[in-house]
Amino acid sequence: MEVKINLGKLSENSTLKTVKTVTHTKITEEELKKYFSFLKENSLIKAESFSEPIWLIYNENKDRDIIFKFDIEMYQDLNNTLKAYILLKRMTGTAIDSCHSILVDLKKVILNTDRFNDLASLENLLVMQAPTVGYEMAGNVRRFLSFYEHPLSSNIIKICNQIKKPPKNNRDLPYFPDVVAFDESLETYFHSLNSNDYIRFYPLMIWWKLTNVLPMRVVEFLKLKKNCIESKDDGTFWITLPREKQRADSPFKIDVTDTVQINKEIYETILKYIQIIDDLEIETEYLIPYDLYVKFLPNPKGSSRQRKGEKNRLIDKYLQRIIDDFYKEIIQDESLDRITCGDTRHFAVMNMFLQGFNMLSIARMAGHDDLETQFSYYSHVDHYVQSQVYLLAQKKLEQSLESNIGNKMTTSTRYLYDKGLIYEDKNLTNCRKVDFGYCTNMNFPENCGGECRACQPYYVFKPAINDLEQGLNWLTDYSQSIKRNIKETTDMMFSLSENMYYDFQNLKHQETGQSQLNSVSSQLTKFMDQRATVEAWIRRYKDE
Repeated sequence: MEVKINLGKLSENSTLKTVKTVTHTKITEEELKKYFSFLKENSLIKAESFSEPIWLIYNENKDRDIIFKFDIEMYQDLNNTLKAYILLKRMTGTAIDSCHSILVDLKKVILNTDRFNDLASLENLLVMQAPTVGYEMAGNVRRFLSFYEHPLSSNIIKICNQIKKPPKNNRDLPYFPDVVAFDESLETYFHSLNSNDYIRFYPLMIWWKLTNVLPMRVVEFLKLKKNCIESKDDGTFWITLPREKQRADSPFKIDVTDTVQINKEIYETILKYIQIIDDLEIETEYLIPYDLYVKFLPNPKGSSRQRKGEKNRLIDKYLQRIIDDFYKEIIQDESLDRITCGDTRHFAVMNMFLQGFNMLSIARMAGHDDLETQFSYYSHVDHYVQSQVYLLAQKKLEQSLESNIGNKMTTSTRYLYDKGLIYEDKNLTNCRKVDFGYCTNMNFPENCGGECRACQPYYVFKPAINDLEQGLNWLTDYSQSIKRNIKETTDMMFSLSENMYYDFQNLKHQETGQSQLNSVSSQLTKFMDQRATVEAWIRRYKDE
């Protein structure tokens, strides 16, 4: 097992480190007690001593202690080895939840295989797990054997290597029309209240407005400080995100940003909630305090689900409960796909990409320390784009100008559909007849784009009854053609961004590459608006 040891600071932003290989026979009890004392003295572990069978390790993200039980006393030597291994994993930076999962897996394997000696039982145990669970368990065993020297190590590793990594399936995002339904319900709710009941759901409004624009992790949102926003003399508004701003320790790692400009609407939304906190005399350093959340629960004392952590702030499961309660009590539609508190991060990353932000800029905003982390987000891009087109077309039909997801890319007007409603045949007498409709451009050929089907604001689709089916096919063919153009354009944007030159040390990107990306992004916006225009005509006549 390789252990990274800090030898000392070279400067404020860099530390000299060395890596050494240790096994359970090469590390001394004195060293382990030294590491344990370090964690205990810094309040990172709760237990009287290394020999205690139960350790409590505080998880800041969950705001509670995680219980580590070393309770396989029948194998005392192996029990102590597990302690040493978990302690070293924690000292070398392995996340608390990961350490706990490792301990649970190893205990299960040890107890079911007679200390790794029953190879047939080991193979059967790994195979019987769900594919992802089995793969993780096999990996944990394999890595443990780099620390624990077992006489059957080579055979055990061979069995573990037989458990192949399952294909990664990126989780599906909610059906986008259902996302819009949530957005509209949220807006309606906060514009129609006559009481203080809205305070209970107000964190949703902040979360929705902020994290649809900034690709924040849920825990970052919940760790926002009460004094996170600032209004500057130049009329701009800023927010400080709870990130540890450190220099990247590799030339290929990225420094993330922690201070970001926001718009006035988001600033005022947050400011209003800060005022609510002050008016109710809630003592907290955090923007979303637990005490305010529980104060407005319908039955806080009778709810066994609620438990305050060491700090007065909300945690992710309580934010999700607010979302779920909003669906249950306000929206009341069981047929909708439900949003989770982590979905908006995906929306924000995809919106930034489609608006022409390069991968380095997105990584810094999203808190990624390398570019590859973004790739999983882009598996949703095609569906997301086509859903945005669908929604824009629907909005044309509904005569709405509202933006629904973050800063919307396309902001076309409802002019085309309005014209289709008000123009009767008598109004089109002086208009030029074109394929399956009329051109209302009285200055033709000025302002003519050449393609009638997506022409705004001059084309009116009004086919004769006998020509309706042919006309709809004519529109559908063009819609599919634009769909292919959209796919080619998003692929080009990804290629441009991926292959752009990035200077990670100085946080700069290639200007010519960014200029190309901006141009292609503008073309994408045009294609999306064109397809939405065509789809609006198709849906109007198919619905009649």
